[in-house]
Amino acid sequence: MKAYTRLAAPADSHALAGLLDQLGYRWTPSGLIQHMALLRQKGHEIWVACYPGGEGEEEVIGCISAILDVRLAEGCVGEIVSLVVMEECRGSGAGSALLQAAQAWLEPKVSSIRIRANTRREKAHGFYLRAGYVPHKTQQVFIKQSRPQHRED
Repeated sequence: MKAYTRLAAPADSHALAGLLDQLGYRWTPSGLIQHMALLRQKGHEIWVACYPGGEGEEEVIGCISAILDVRLAEGCVGEIVSLVVMEECRGSGAGSALLQAAQAWLEPKVSSIRIRANTRREKAHGFYLRAGYVPHKTQQVFIKQSRPQHRED
């Protein structure tokens, strides 16, 4: 069965919460609905990959987001974030379809697209290499919490 992509909708929030949990991020569906609205308000976009089901139903099996990152030195760069496909559906082409949707949206807006992947996600690294992305640099990420971030209701 071939997956198709479409823009994410608030009704997808339950499925998205489960997908993002696979990446280690805990969200409630209501929190995600608010977060999706904020992303779009800032000019970013979100897609889902779905399998068709019976009677007009569908199963959300993956998601991706594309953001515009504007920096003083680099200018405006596109960034692919939060790409995840259900573990049992990996290798089905859903990840490639999501990546293509995000790239098509970003390419008219930017001259380059960046993807960051945790060092422990080695299978993801191979996926991005096969998609034409090349390693650019290695860096440390430092975080200082300014206030607790509460994602769960």
